[in-house]
Amino acid sequence: MDALTLLREQLQSAREAFSGTVADIRDEDLHKQPGGKALPLGALWAHLVMSEDMTVQQFLQSKKTLFESSFSSKTGVSEPMPAMDENWSANHEAWANSVQIDLPVFREYEKQVYAATDQYLSALKNEDLTLEVDLGAWGKKTVAYMLYAFIIGHTFSLAGEISAIKGVHGAKGYPF
Repeated sequence: MDALTLLREQLQSAREAFSGTVADIRDEDLHKQPGGKALPLGALWAHLVMSEDMTVQQFLQSKKTLFESSFSSKTGVSEPMPAMDENWSANHEAWANSVQIDLPVFREYEKQVYAATDQYLSALKNEDLTLEVDLGAWGKKTVAYMLYAFIIGHTFSLAGEISAIKGVHGAKGYPF
């Protein structure tokens, strides 16, 4: 099996775990404050999808994100995620605790982000995985690293975080 096929299969697996984990989240669950330093489920979900949009469109293809272009004001997310700068942690926490998600609208945006990622992946060749992307203060990262760490690993980790928060509230976390 080549590296690109493996990455595609890992992404499919991560998406299946994530979509199964969030499948039973209701509108009223999205904005609940989970307590402690944990963030609301809707904010975690929005963060994941918007981050994938940003990674694939902006970082890997030097295009505008879908949330800045074809889905501008149609993401179902009340306000954009804060910029990833030196104040990101504090700004992201404030955003996460105030952002509102319109789930049916958001699900359509999510679907289009996934389709755009899949289209990008279908055009890649194995040799493209070694190309480097300059992320400024984050350094240079290969396409393979970005796909694995910024999309696949991120999807798995947020599925776990959401699963744990659901469990604390008495709901089933992972779908298995």
